[in-house]
Amino acid sequence: MLTTGAPIAAIICAAGSSKRMGGVKKEYLALPSTSESPLTVLGAAVSAFASLPQIRPIVIAVPPGEESEARSSLPKELTYENERIFFVSGGKTRRASVHNALLFLASHKPAYVLIHDGARPWVKRELIEKIIEGAIKYRAAIPALPLIETPKELKTSTGEVKFVERHLRRENLCAVQTPQGFAFPEILATHEKASEKEEKEGFEYTDDAEVWGEFTGQVAVIHGEPENRKITYPEDLEMAAKGKTLAVKQRIGIGRDLHRLASGRKFLLGGVEIPFDKGELGHSDGDVLAHAVCDSILGAAGLGDIGELFPDSDPAYKDADSMELLKRAWHSVKAQGWQLANLDCVVCCEKPKILPHRDKIRSSLAKALDADPALVFVKGKTAEGLGPIGSGEAVEATAVCLLEKLCD
Repeated sequence: MLTTGAPIAAIICAAGSSKRMGGVKKEYLALPSTSESPLTVLGAAVSAFASLPQIRPIVIAVPPGEESEARSSLPKELTYENERIFFVSGGKTRRASVHNALLFLASHKPAYVLIHDGARPWVKRELIEKIIEGAIKYRAAIPALPLIETPKELKTSTGEVKFVERHLRRENLCAVQTPQGFAFPEILATHEKASEKEEKEGFEYTDDAEVWGEFTGQVAVIHGEPENRKITYPEDLEMAAKGKTLAVKQRIGIGRDLHRLASGRKFLLGGVEIPFDKGELGHSDGDVLAHAVCDSILGAAGLGDIGELFPDSDPAYKDADSMELLKRAWHSVKAQGWQLANLDCVVCCEKPKILPHRDKIRSSLAKALDADPALVFVKGKTAEGLGPIGSGEAVEATAVCLLEKLCD
């Protein structure tokens, strides 16, 4: 649960023309629902932010002259919040619309602001809270998902056939969503600079992270949600009506590994070396946690186990880096369209203590799995002096993961 007391505002962008919807204003359309009073696209998006009482005000950018229609598309309980819900006229571009809303917010002096597409009605409260936390910690944070398809950069061409300019690596790319969160004073100043550039050069920005990145600094990437899709074409709503937009397949996987401890070996957990007078015995480097995680993701995806992919009978894996094996296993899992929703791990040993190294281990595992460290957790337990673990002869790791992917 979000506990910050900093003033937070939100901007909902709904000032576009909806050309790709055939000219129908998509934000005012009703979402498929069994309720007698279904939410509109805009109503659902605004409601998600209104569910957090600390977000105020909420400013909605709409086409000039459409405030009445936009207000009527909101749930009744929100239409009376005149001191919280405000409307501003949009500009010629999305960036200009956001700029208008930021200028309106200046008198309210929020510390942070969230900027969201009004055509993303399925955003969850949990994601909004994560972006707020990211904005507070990093000054700028956006949600994004790893790419599943392999991207290509095309050559500029006026002909019917286009050709590939560059073959891009998808592990270094992501698909960006909203809400995007920023420190308010900086994002307002950033938009002022972007406005000047647009006037001089006619340049058009695609999102607020691009504006921040050009004029202010780095943007932190937070793991997004597959359900947080943007409605762009009529078929997007048609898919939702058939229950496909929110159809997410989920799989749980469990991994467990136990290694003897011996002198002269490194004590490794999730790719992090922990100072100790003993380490794990194994055909590879013995990283018991990496092995457990590897088995959990492979099991969830139905792709076997670590022994099948990297058998200890193969000399090639003698003293192998277990984190590299984990990355290879994750590459196979991602190729099936899976994404990590959650990973929870328990390491059981008498010594050394895990807590001082936990955050570093979480970050190491998250990096190997292309995930937000917030999705990875590691706990340390003892065996209370019982058995081989309790006597300091062994270390054990258990990992449970949840994988998910959109399905038809």
